[in-house]
Amino acid sequence: MKYGDIVKQLSNYPVVDFENDDRIHCFPEVTVGLHIHDELAIDSSLMPQNQTIHDFRNVLDQAYKDDSLESAGLPFSGKPRMVIIVRYGSRIFQNLDQIVTLAEDEGFNVTLWKPDPTTELKKIYWTLNSSEVLMGVHGAAMTHFLFMRPGSVFVQVIPLGTKWAAETYYGDPAKKLGLQYLEYLIKPEESSLSDKYSKNDTVLTNPETIIKKGWWEMKEIYLEHQDVQPSLPRLRKTLHKAKTRAINFMKLRAG
Repeated sequence: MKYGDIVKQLSNYPVVDFENDDRIHCFPEVTVGLHIHDELAIDSSLMPQNQTIHDFRNVLDQAYKDDSLESAGLPFSGKPRMVIIVRYGSRIFQNLDQIVTLAEDEGFNVTLWKPDPTTELKKIYWTLNSSEVLMGVHGAAMTHFLFMRPGSVFVQVIPLGTKWAAETYYGDPAKKLGLQYLEYLIKPEESSLSDKYSKNDTVLTNPETIIKKGWWEMKEIYLEHQDVQPSLPRLRKTLHKAKTRAINFMKLRAG
């Protein structure tokens, strides 16, 4: 039932849980499976009423609209609120503490969020829905940009060898949702791979060569065995852009 609140919005009828319901159900028609239009996107021309990704965002709003939880969102102190997604295992921020300090120096109210399968989606929704900026390293958790309000800021840190995937799966869909998208491209010297390979190795100088070898090679090197350490001076420039856009977003929201 993790997604129960969302699924309920997609049907006029009660959700049937076949795991715990042994009754026989009779229907005149059944559609089995899912349709995909694009990565985290909706093609309105293929929808019965020309719905868009914004309509899906409204579905999320309706699913998680709860006054008691709304008050559980991030408190507003006048500063733009930034949520940083903290990864486990691979593609972690090696200098996370310094990044948090830098973001706070830039004027952000920073919250660290560690994805946990047991966390209620409602709570995640209200944390992100009440923030102005979401930042994290490319990975599945970036899907949560869907919980951000259109007009807010999404900063994706892109490790070596993942630029196409990062833009295709999260960057472009985020822009279609109406988020202000910024990317920070990791340089070879900012990647932990520079500790394992010489500076002239193809892994560092030409990731496309490795990617062309196939998914498993790319996954093994760039997804499973790479961490990042963004240059603080470079990252400061990105955070400054994010702050400027976040403040403008806040002004628009305030009317």
